[in-house]
Amino acid sequence: MAIILPASTIRPLYCTTMTDTPIQPNHDHRVGCVSYLNAKPLIAGLTTAHPSVHVRYDVPSHLLADLLADEVDVALCPIADYYNSPTPLKIIPAGGICSEDHTLTVCLFSRTPIEDLKQIHADTDSHTSVNLLRVIMAKQYLQTVEIIPYNTRKKDAPGPNAMLLIGDKVVTESPKAVEYPFQLDLGQAWNRMTGLPFMFATWLAKEDAELGDLPRWLADNLQHNMDRCDALVTEFASRHGWPDSLAHEYLTKNLHYEVGKKELEAMQLFAKYLHELHIIDKPQELTF
Repeated sequence: MAIILPASTIRPLYCTTMTDTPIQPNHDHRVGCVSYLNAKPLIAGLTTAHPSVHVRYDVPSHLLADLLADEVDVALCPIADYYNSPTPLKIIPAGGICSEDHTLTVCLFSRTPIEDLKQIHADTDSHTSVNLLRVIMAKQYLQTVEIIPYNTRKKDAPGPNAMLLIGDKVVTESPKAVEYPFQLDLGQAWNRMTGLPFMFATWLAKEDAELGDLPRWLADNLQHNMDRCDALVTEFASRHGWPDSLAHEYLTKNLHYEVGKKELEAMQLFAKYLHELHIIDKPQELTF
């Protein structure tokens, strides 16, 4: 069973910006996070429990830059950023966004068979999802595809031949199956290929960052939220355009948030594949 690794047991060695608290000079801790429904178990209620924490919301692909620019102390970054960062980072043992199979919100839609694809338009909000697509196309379909950045907020007609979508919009604005009959959930594809779960994002900080009580607060906040999932659904599902029943299944069955040995093994295997595809340099060891 996956667990959240306690910080005390680990030896040291992973849009428009919005905020949920007014920016004040007396905030002791600054946290970067995404605003998607999938992050609510990790972040909801944190600033209420700990008023000294300020949360800055951004799209996943911008959070590493926020972290490196010292705009935040900790950020819920795509795991690919751990390996791509020019500054050494460490993983904060307070959970992550993981899937064992279907994710529902990281999906490839195509008008033509996936094995025939040469180009894919990609929602570039997440570095991890785009690189996971590259890995799956190379390893499972033996295809090196051209990734074309795609602004999903533009309603182009008739739309690209194949596109990768991530986040709430996969549920709230997904293309019609009759138009895109070939679909692939990347979390399921990874599990079928490796037998492992996949971790899309986790808390990262600069390796030399002094974070005080923040890691413990983040871990405690996750545990508190997992015990009140019904309340999270009631509060956030409709805001994000989700039916309550689907949101509950998504947060409790499609996703999990505890990071254990299998999730870390998957993270390292993903890095190995990225290295083989010349996307990253030789993977470094995981640092906590």
